[in-house]
Amino acid sequence: MLKNITSIVFAVITLVAFLAIFPTIITSVGTITSITNISTDFPAVVSIVELIPLIAIIGGVSVAGLIAFVSARNQD
Repeated sequence: MLKNITSIVFAVITLVAFLAIFPTIITSVGTITSITNISTDFPAVVSIVELIPLIAIIGGVSVAGLIAFVSARNQD
């Protein structure tokens, strides 16, 4: 029982950590697109680069969900 609670707490901590770095990721992507000035020359590249925050959050939520799923599945 304690192992399952620990796993759920770890999943929540993982989720909060990914959500805490999310503003930094968004700011970094905006800075990169403005510094490199690729928006005028390569708009398709800007569209792909702007997907980086979405991919990061999907990865973070997936990892947290996987931790919670495995802990719920391995109940003793």
